Amino acid sequence: MTQTPGQRAPSECVSPDFHSATAARAEDKKPAGPVTLTLVAKTDEYKFDGGGKTPTEYKKYLEGIADQQKGGKPVTPPKPPAVDLVLMLTNTTKEDVTIYVGGDPNTYTFELTGGAGAVTLNSGLAFTADFKLPKAVTLGAGKTHEIPVKVLADGLRGAARNVYWTGPGEYKLSAKYTLSDAGGRKGAALKSEPVKITVTEK
Repeated sequence: MTQTPGQRAPSECVSPDFHSATAARAEDKKPAGPVTLTLVAKTDEYKFDGGGKTPTEYKKYLEGIADQQKGGKPVTPPKPPAVDLVLMLTNTTKEDVTIYVGGDPNTYTFELTGGAGAVTLNSGLAFTADFKLPKAVTLGAGKTHEIPVKVLADGLRGAARNVYWTGPGEYKLSAKYTLSDAGGRKGAALKSEPVKITVTEK
């Protein structure tokens, strides 16, 4: 068959769907941005401590505090569970990337699901009125910045909100971290994949 200039031979024809599928697969492999968030559970098994209460009693106790806080009563909740976690911010590019971490603008939050259920409470802590600016951290290609987390609390300064598991069981825990720019304005919101947390009888 004679082929006119600019005409693609039948064997060379490629369906538009092929290009779309190839692009989609390539896109799936790309990170969401230059910096990604990973939640690492250095310890993923903990003992349930309800302060002498059964899981059912402990959950009702926490939910009662939540109701009082919603009503404006200054109720002090129990201490959040002690944990051994690390938030890892990773530069996925081949160039240096500068991020701004810490301070008041950069906050992380946790989402706990599964198990016997989860309850979140206002920590009731008072914070100084001064505005804490973030600090610059330059990450080389493939390098990470680690933020250790020792209690299951989050929000402002890592202490504004307490997160509780309410009994033994298998839980999933994920994290979000909002970066900022040098002036403290909110930037990229990063989210981690969930990790498994096992809570056992004391």
